[in-house]
Amino acid sequence: MFGNFAALAVNATAELETLSGEKCELKGAAQQSQSSVFVDDRQLLCGELVVGRVARLLFSENRKDTGKQQLERAFSAAKAEMLLNAQLNCEPERYLPRDGEIVLALPCRSLTDGWPTLLLAQIGGGTLNIVQGPASAYPALLSALGLRNDASRTLLAAEVRALWSAPIVIGSQVDQALIRELWSDARLANSRFAYAEAEQTLRRALEVQIRIFGEDDAVSNALFLDMAMVVANLGRFDESDGLLRRAAPIIERSPSPAERARLATYRANISALRGDYVAARTEAGDAVAQWRVITDTRPVTDDTASARGEMAMALNLEAFVQMRSGDTTSANVLASQALLALAAAPATPVWWRADVMGVLGETSLSDGRLAAAEAYFNAAIKIRKDAFGEGAGTLRMRTALARAYQSEGMNTNAIIAYREALTIARGLPRDSLPFTDEDLMPLAAAVVDFSAGISDDKQRQGLFTEVFDAFQFARKPGRDRTIALTATRLSSGSDELSALLRRVEDDNRELARIQSELAQRQALAADERNPETEDALIAQIASQAPRIAASRAEIAAQFPDYQALKEEKLPQLDDVRSRLRDDEALVSFLLGRDKSFIHLVRRDGTIVAEVPAGAGDIATSVKSLRRGLEIEGSSVADFDLETAHQLFSQLLGPIVPKLGGIKRLIIVPTGALASLPFGLLVTEPPYTKNYSSAAWLSRQFAITHSPSIASFIALRSTRLVGKPSKLLLAVANPLLGPLPSKGSTGAKAARAGFSSLLGSCRKDGPASPETLRMLVPLPETASEVAAVAAALNAPDAEIMLAANATEANLRSKSLWDYRILYFATHGVLPGELKCESEPGLVLTPPATIAATRSTDGLLDASEIATLELRADLVVLSACNTASDGSGKLGGETLTGLAEAFFYAGARSLLVSHWQVPSAATARLMIDVFKAVGANPDLSIDIALAQAQLKSIETPATAHPFFWAAFVLIGDGASSPLNERASA
Repeated sequence: MFGNFAALAVNATAELETLSGEKCELKGAAQQSQSSVFVDDRQLLCGELVVGRVARLLFSENRKDTGKQQLERAFSAAKAEMLLNAQLNCEPERYLPRDGEIVLALPCRSLTDGWPTLLLAQIGGGTLNIVQGPASAYPALLSALGLRNDASRTLLAAEVRALWSAPIVIGSQVDQALIRELWSDARLANSRFAYAEAEQTLRRALEVQIRIFGEDDAVSNALFLDMAMVVANLGRFDESDGLLRRAAPIIERSPSPAERARLATYRANISALRGDYVAARTEAGDAVAQWRVITDTRPVTDDTASARGEMAMALNLEAFVQMRSGDTTSANVLASQALLALAAAPATPVWWRADVMGVLGETSLSDGRLAAAEAYFNAAIKIRKDAFGEGAGTLRMRTALARAYQSEGMNTNAIIAYREALTIARGLPRDSLPFTDEDLMPLAAAVVDFSAGISDDKQRQGLFTEVFDAFQFARKPGRDRTIALTATRLSSGSDELSALLRRVEDDNRELARIQSELAQRQALAADERNPETEDALIAQIASQAPRIAASRAEIAAQFPDYQALKEEKLPQLDDVRSRLRDDEALVSFLLGRDKSFIHLVRRDGTIVAEVPAGAGDIATSVKSLRRGLEIEGSSVADFDLETAHQLFSQLLGPIVPKLGGIKRLIIVPTGALASLPFGLLVTEPPYTKNYSSAAWLSRQFAITHSPSIASFIALRSTRLVGKPSKLLLAVANPLLGPLPSKGSTGAKAARAGFSSLLGSCRKDGPASPETLRMLVPLPETASEVAAVAAALNAPDAEIMLAANATEANLRSKSLWDYRILYFATHGVLPGELKCESEPGLVLTPPATIAATRSTDGLLDASEIATLELRADLVVLSACNTASDGSGKLGGETLTGLAEAFFYAGARSLLVSHWQVPSAATARLMIDVFKAVGANPDLSIDIALAQAQLKSIETPATAHPFFWAAFVLIGDGASSPLNERASA
């Protein structure tokens, strides 16, 4: 009989393989517990990976039973142990007629990753032979039972697929192992707050998963769910919401209650990250309730222990939300319950305890128990440091500890704690820092409070210097995302650089895995720890760090351009002050939840002051002002002068006494402020609604916006090389869709075009020309650029219009030869193209889809960064016209686009925040460039201020809609018609 143990033993050395041709073998006896029902238990290895089991069970035969009855009785005795902790969702048992033998088949799917798993069982002579493995190993499972498998792979694949009630996809064990490894690594990176790394690793896992299973598979959607969490942590909530909408319906239909509970947890997490604590509280409570059902109704297994761990984190999330909502008593109770639940789930990651202790520290602090808070935060720091070393996790806890000191008025302790955290931060990669503005607020508060009692100006200046780094450390998701993507795509053009980056990524992942394993082992009870194993892991960590450092040094040496863009160096305060003129001041902000801070740097000193408004209030004011810059029907909306004055008083009022003698303000905006042209703020209370007589900020100062302090330093430090031979290259009026009618119908057509963009998907390939042509055409921009050329007295200016305004034609030009580049076209922001993560400019698309991104008509940030420019000025007219009607502002992503132009070699950018009517735009630009043409020494920001003042004094264009859209981004000192003469 095929099914006896002798056959099984013989076949232990037979050649086994999977449907994809991977070689398999039965190896050794798996470690068995004394209570095991099996007398023999072996591992099935395919492609050197353990993928299943082969086991034997002895049972007493009953002569009254049929063969099927005996098989079912024996199988029921073996199945429980075979499936113990296997985390499988199984269908009903069925029979597989094979070679005249009765074979019982149990088709299942893994709850972990959805892969189809099969159990086959056969009896004979009082012996049950049972095998378990993936569907792809079907031929090997048959051979291990001694059954024939000489049919073609196609027939065998059809035979095994027929065992499941729903279609399954059969993938190789290598792919399965890779998905599991990448998914695990991504979750580990997320635990370390290395969100960019987690996103990259998840994308690699999704690439393999979707190739095999498609996008509608339950596990594909579970990966999308993890991606939603990661991008939410990066501040990309539109993208996270889209991923939730995509994954939720399939996960909600999943037979796994754990998947549905996890969905509820993720929803609550994302709501909390967004600051919607009302929704988060409801969602977190729902998640806890679902996890309780799972843990209370199942027997104690590794699966339920894992569920207890996830319930603990849902409890901790609920505690965090309750704390943010002001209910610290409930928060403390919930966090304490979370800590107890983790104690009952020892296999959960040890750093989860640090997260719970962090919340307990916060609740203790809210209750006025500083000593308890300090103990919790220090314990959390130790756990995270042991698990991952110094990094984002420990920095967050260190800033929490500093915040605790500051809230109790212990400003000296707070400053010392921050000093330690910032010292550590300076030694970490710029894109790995976890700080948000809110994390750094207590440092600014401690410094301002402490400085109030200091009479020595030198000592006070020293304190203000401590805050300078903090204003640069805060993460700016939109801008950082653009720069990171630009750097990544730059690397894709070099196989050698890509290989080095992959090596660093793999080494970092391996280091994190080893550190995690060491932390878990060190957290075991004393009698369970193994010093030799721990010493080996410590040795591996010691050897891994130099490998990573050597690879990074190699990248820095061989590819300095990539390194310069990826890891921006933070300048010192003296670098800024030494590059400022006596009549210039640089201003930057930290925007907190309840209040904010402004940092003013002059050549002769610096000051930090409190702004009596939080990020939410400031964003509301900015949106209110932007609503007054929209067209209502055929006329422009009323602009709220009162709000413009109130916002000025909040933002700049605290430093007004320090602005004496200042003529140029260099603004480094953040958050909603990046969507605000500062020139439209009003410095005096408005007594009338007369826009011409309003006290606009642009009347007092020439205003420049700079993407970052480092960008300002870089631009002020750049040595001018040579003199471009040509004055102007302009690109305008790309060939787009049919011309809409005027008024509201035209606005609807514009929104329809962008709605099409929202539904399209570019991914990494060329943009769809049909999609780009849905955008509203801009015929008036042709006369705009002609008028600018005339204003500059540049009859030889090169102007690319309509069919000539293509990306291919632009790339054919020697852009190095032009002083001024002028783009009068649409700009798109991340998310407006469904899969586009960078801002970009729209040119004339090709007739059919392009072969490559470089000729598709969408010039995005990573492509801009590869251009070679030495232009003193790049004009982006109508740059932020890409609006779907949702009120979303460009802000940080426009700043990221500016970074790409600066990286390519531009000195300054003149950018439009909204589309201004063609006549007003042409008039404003003509005035700017006439002023520059008449006085080559004149800087662009002063020329812009003069042109804006002229528009303000004209009643028909006094409304800020007509003159405030354009802002200068750069260092403020660019004089494009004169600088090169002295270079």
